[in-house]
Amino acid sequence: MKGKELRAKIFKIIEMHWPVHIKEIARELEIEIDNTAIKKISYHLKQLEKAEKIRTKRIGKALVAWPTDMEKLRVLYEFLKE
Repeated sequence: MKGKELRAKIFKIIEMHWPVHIKEIARELEIEIDNTAIKKISYHLKQLEKAEKIRTKRIGKALVAWPTDMEKLRVLYEFLKE
């Protein structure tokens, strides 16, 4: 798997299992967890975030991702709560 196909698969995993960590994505893709795999997934996460499909946040040393749609729902919830 390469390029856009891998990015689409990563996005699908994030939609199904959010919030998700890079190592969890690697496990779902059945890729051996090593620095190369983590860097490859991290690159695709940055591209997805640039395309505004996902949001990411660093919690300690972990990078966590979730779909942008969920962020919109959170904002609506905060608005309705007030």
